[in-house]
Amino acid sequence: MIAPRQTAAPPPPPQRANPEPRGNPGNWANTNDYPRRALQQEREGTTSFRLTVGPDGRVTDCQITGSSGHDDLDAETCKQMTRRGRFSPKLDGNGNPVSGTWASRVRWEIPK
Repeated sequence: MIAPRQTAAPPPPPQRANPEPRGNPGNWANTNDYPRRALQQEREGTTSFRLTVGPDGRVTDCQITGSSGHDDLDAETCKQMTRRGRFSPKLDGNGNPVSGTWASRVRWEIPK
């Protein structure tokens, strides 16, 4: 009797639980982006945010989750993250790109 031939199962599709930044997110907001008035008034702070990333890897929404205490610094954070942020998108169970979220923060410090 000949045993039935067994075929290896195909590998599972790739999955990614969250979007992954392409490049260094630390470069997405820099001292050149410092709001002029905040710089003149020597205001500093840390802004926490959450980005919604579309299936194409681009930022579709930015929400402030922790304010720096200064509206202009918070607004500049979302402006630059939306403008410069690029991601490898989240992948569903079938390996298809889908929307996802990614969170971080920006520390606004007066350059010395």
